[in-house]
Amino acid sequence: MEFLLSIILILTRFFDFITDPIFKYKAKKRQYLPPLKDDDLLRIKASDLAEKIRNQQITCVDVCECYINRIKEVNPYINAVVEDRFKEARREAKLVDGYLRTTSLSLYEVKTFKPLLGVPVTIKESCLVKGLSIAVGLRSRIGFKAEVDGDVVARLKRSGAIVLLVSNVPELVFGWETVNHLIGYTNNPYDTTCTAGGSSGGEGALLGAGASLIGIGSDMAGSIRLPALFNGVFGHKPTPKTVSVKGHWPMCENCKFHEVLVLGPLARFATDLMLMMKVICSDKMCLELKLDETVDLSKLNIFFIEQFDGSITLPKVSEEIQSAVRQAVNYLKKECKASVMDYKFQAFQKSLVICASELYSQKDIPNLLKSNNTNIFIEVIKVIFGKSNFTMNLLFSYITKSFYNCFVGDYSKDNDLMKNEVMAKLGTNGVIIMPTSIGAAHKHNQIYFRLIYPYLILANALGLPSTSVPCGFDKNGMPIGIQVMAAPYQDRLCLAVAEELEKLFGGWVPPPEKS
Repeated sequence: MEFLLSIILILTRFFDFITDPIFKYKAKKRQYLPPLKDDDLLRIKASDLAEKIRNQQITCVDVCECYINRIKEVNPYINAVVEDRFKEARREAKLVDGYLRTTSLSLYEVKTFKPLLGVPVTIKESCLVKGLSIAVGLRSRIGFKAEVDGDVVARLKRSGAIVLLVSNVPELVFGWETVNHLIGYTNNPYDTTCTAGGSSGGEGALLGAGASLIGIGSDMAGSIRLPALFNGVFGHKPTPKTVSVKGHWPMCENCKFHEVLVLGPLARFATDLMLMMKVICSDKMCLELKLDETVDLSKLNIFFIEQFDGSITLPKVSEEIQSAVRQAVNYLKKECKASVMDYKFQAFQKSLVICASELYSQKDIPNLLKSNNTNIFIEVIKVIFGKSNFTMNLLFSYITKSFYNCFVGDYSKDNDLMKNEVMAKLGTNGVIIMPTSIGAAHKHNQIYFRLIYPYLILANALGLPSTSVPCGFDKNGMPIGIQVMAAPYQDRLCLAVAEELEKLFGGWVPPPEKS
């Protein structure tokens, strides 16, 4: 069966090659976003913004109004908002300013109890926000509203953060292209003819556009890190079970599902990832993750992968991303005195089939087609003629899952062996620097012919924390990036390296202005 899979992967690469110019030719005219103002509140990282609000150097009302205006300004271009709560946010902002004028608490106490007081935040629609949409792109769920806040959203609100909106997701939160019949396509802020990724594509687009500062996404197969990569921002996939997933929809009871799905932060500035992790994790988990401990980068062991070797089935990683991996490794070696390890993870050569088997073997994942007695191939034909209630994006996800379940065997033992090899090498002071994906964002719908996921799904299948780091731009002006993985519960290593690499690569850069 591996031979059959290899043939299909080779054919997919071939179709990608011949269709690439077609997608570029057929793409709509690119639109440029309105530029950011030079001296704007939008350019301040969350930790500094929270401090300025606490010190009453700026008002929470002004901050929220600034972000609301930016969202209204860019959403016609990126189409990332599902439903907002601007009216409630403005009211909450006034309450924050009033509280700070009258509270008897010291600034230290306010920071301790409400570290995000007055800071705006955006949330992926699949994470419940009381009173806002939970349709997740499905026609059958139009009008569904969350009756309670999910655990992560509740923690953010208790920390003082002000939720502005819920952002767009693929239909049923499945897929690496954010599109559905309710909202439509979410566009990349750096080139509106390109995808914002998925499934946290709405969050990625808002952050990349400078319309959000910090956000929450979910990651089951790269769904935080891919949008972070495509939109030039930071995204962290935590170690499984360190952040509560209660209040995410859809959800299933399969215990393995809880080992794969994680909720985590996206941010424009690397230091805000750690700030977010300290808020969304319980106090007990913060201690277990040692989030307050300083990481000595000189004691790190750096493993790195420019691309998986020796396979014609996998697409090549772009030279710009391979170069970014090398630059990151050399910088950490030279500037931080970290040790670079000359070691090749042998199990990674079969990681695609092993990891895909592990992820697609999940049971009880919602299947709308099965529950409605719908034939998937008939639905594909209906999609072509615009008659289906489902998107091709969702059907493609189901077809892929069905293929792996039918033709790819059980690789759970191989996955365990691969995980053991990785954990033995990484220990408590090792990280792997590697591509987040094969290249920058592609045109809309090109996902069906592009194998973007071999590097994404590794962290999910192995249960590793991973942080996507922006590393500048490719020759077409699109964001590129790499990811930093560590052993389970060593999230702080990923985050510390991300903060250091922000100094090297410059971090988030606003989308280009029209010349």
